[in-house]
Amino acid sequence: MTEKMLVRALKGGKNTRIVTLNGKKITKMPSVLDKLPGLKTLDLQNNQIPKVCSEISTLTQFQNLKLREFYCEGNPLFLKEPVTAVQQDDAWSLQEITSRFIMNELAKKNPLVMQAIARHPLVKNIISQRRKCGLCGKYFLKIWLECVEFVRPSKRWKISGNLQLVPLQILICSYKCFNQRGPNLFGIAQV
Repeated sequence: MTEKMLVRALKGGKNTRIVTLNGKKITKMPSVLDKLPGLKTLDLQNNQIPKVCSEISTLTQFQNLKLREFYCEGNPLFLKEPVTAVQQDDAWSLQEITSRFIMNELAKKNPLVMQAIARHPLVKNIISQRRKCGLCGKYFLKIWLECVEFVRPSKRWKISGNLQLVPLQILICSYKCFNQRGPNLFGIAQV
């Protein structure tokens, strides 16, 4: 069935604009697509393609393609195995410790700290670069872990109807918070 669809697309040659191989249980991307210079939409959703073919990734044979839409959701393209991270004890600098204290006191609207900050523009400038922990809600400056959480997209978003989860960046203030995360929050690491 897939072969017939590809043959039909190839017969269309430069006039073929759309190739849809959605849910055809194919295990690799068809390398004949470079023969379709007019291709604008390629739909390979819900198949069993484990990796992007070298023709697409290096653009060696696909350099003439002008794809406008490429759908590949529902394929095992990403390694979904967690790796264990070596968790080091957080050794914060004196500036980090002091900044965290000041920022969290400001969040509580401590009048003494608010008056002191008003008189120190340099401190105000430093803490303006603060970030908020996605788990505990406290503020921090420099020590953090980058994580990703997969959430269901809002109905108001303009996205593909097949998209079920969207990755959101979450910054965590410490390994202590990281160890209290939920099951849908993953640390990002370079392997």
